[in-house]
Amino acid sequence: MKNVIIRNVYVVGMHHTGGKQFEVGPLHYCRHEPGNRKDCIAIGVYEDSHLHQRRCYLRREDALNLKNVLNFAKGPCYLRAKMSPEKFSKLRGPMQNCSIGFRCCEQDADSMAEILRSSFIYKIY
Repeated sequence: MKNVIIRNVYVVGMHHTGGKQFEVGPLHYCRHEPGNRKDCIAIGVYEDSHLHQRRCYLRREDALNLKNVLNFAKGPCYLRAKMSPEKFSKLRGPMQNCSIGFRCCEQDADSMAEILRSSFIYKIY
């Protein structure tokens, strides 16, 4: 098994569910939500490992690029906030920089690197 870490992924919408930001440090979990009626590409971010308490979503641009990558994950995908939220535009809500980590099979690592190379900073070890 190989470990994969993807950096500079942004989460959005955390101000809609109570807290205005994630605490920097604690683990959160994420998964693809193909059954989401509003956005079938959405990747939800959850507080618990059982994936019951959704807090926010990955930014749409990041979700588009990561939806195929998360299919390679064996076990849970965890997410960790790196900085406090930033507001880049008057038209959009705050976004928070995070990193995603998961485990994958060794034979999937090469094909995953091809997908990640164009869009993300990543490490496979």
